[in-house]
Amino acid sequence: MNSGLYPALYAPTDGYVFVVTYGRSGSTLTQSLLNSIPGYCIRGENGNIPYFLARAASITNSWDNYVWRRADKIKPASEQKPFLKGIIGTPSDPWYGAENTDPTHFCKSLMDVFARDILRIPEGTKVAGFKEIRFHEDAKFFHSYMQTLRDHFPNARFIFQTRNAEHVANSSWWGSRPRETVLEMVNMADSLFREFSLNNEGICYTVQYEKYAEGYGYVLDLCDFLKEAPNKEAIESVLCKRLRH
Repeated sequence: MNSGLYPALYAPTDGYVFVVTYGRSGSTLTQSLLNSIPGYCIRGENGNIPYFLARAASITNSWDNYVWRRADKIKPASEQKPFLKGIIGTPSDPWYGAENTDPTHFCKSLMDVFARDILRIPEGTKVAGFKEIRFHEDAKFFHSYMQTLRDHFPNARFIFQTRNAEHVANSSWWGSRPRETVLEMVNMADSLFREFSLNNEGICYTVQYEKYAEGYGYVLDLCDFLKEAPNKEAIESVLCKRLRH
């Protein structure tokens, strides 16, 4: 039924992988390694579009005026909240129609459009996904955001990429930001990554950028997490290629 209602979202046969990180963590290397696996299509950044979709879905799922009306709609009038009696489902209700929302369907529909029009997943893709450096920017919503992806993308898995905070701060890409601000951001993001990983064992894996220097051997654990057979030649070809962005 899900594949019929949300064809783009359910198109990848083996689900999704999300690379969660911050700027100048070396995540484009991880993106390239994942795309060297046959059947993988891991897109680059998209401006954190799913964050805004998750925010919209969260409103219908958790705001009181939606929750109250969905709950009271099916109750006898005698059990409804006093201020809702006699108005649910009528034009007299200032939230007329809110009682009919289906948060799960709404969210999956939004993510289906995202998969269709932004990811544009090629036919025959086994695993789709994307990498993004902005997941952590709303720290208070981070865990809800990750849970939304986990719950609405089939077989969702997360690769959290970290890098030494000092090395990140040394990048000219962060030149316009105070050094202490960058260090604080990296430490905060790493803390969010660790907490979500601890609460979602089995679907999370952490990459330490500096360890890519160990070569092929370090990537083997990532392949094991993904349950993919490693291709030494393909992996070494990616690791040896200098990125130019």
